[in-house]
Amino acid sequence: MQNNPYILLFGVYIALWLGAKTWRQNKLKRAVRDLPTAMRRLLGPEPDFTPPPSDRLPDGLADFARLYRRTELIRRSIRWIAGLWLLYSIFLVLRKQFL
Repeated sequence: MQNNPYILLFGVYIALWLGAKTWRQNKLKRAVRDLPTAMRRLLGPEPDFTPPPSDRLPDGLADFARLYRRTELIRRSIRWIAGLWLLYSIFLVLRKQFL
């Protein structure tokens, strides 16, 4: 099998996508570990740890809810960058094939 440099371009996309996901999960998991048990029970299931809506949010979860929103924003930003990178990679592949 020949080495294809375009595989590396798609690999960067996959690394960004999965890296953003695992980074956020690890960050939230560490934050949940520091919460008291009563506050942990108010959160959603493990991979996401979704906090309750802001109108029913207890004071002890305010910092966690802020971290949850901030990490979601960062994850979405990285996924947008990964999507743009994927489009650029596809453009490079198609340009080489048709020109």
